[in-house]
Amino acid sequence: MANPNVTLRVSGSLRTHLEECTGPNGDYETPSEYLRDLIRRDMQNKDSIKWERVRASLAEGLSFDEREYQSIDRAELKRRGRARNGLRNEE
Repeated sequence: MANPNVTLRVSGSLRTHLEECTGPNGDYETPSEYLRDLIRRDMQNKDSIKWERVRASLAEGLSFDEREYQSIDRAELKRRGRARNGLRNEE
């Protein structure tokens, strides 16, 4: 089994910042606690960015004037979807 620990070396301004954020005067007790929180926030940020892309796409689609919409039946919808995904149209 691989070692589950990660070693990180920081120096200069990064080290100073880490020391300010941890210990008795910091928001975190240990550097490990601080780094785990940073990683979690990064993961949440990436999820938020993905969600914003979805919302932007939906907003764009919903902003069209209803007069621009065309009524299509289920078979046509399926045909267009398969064509968009590069699949053969089979009935």
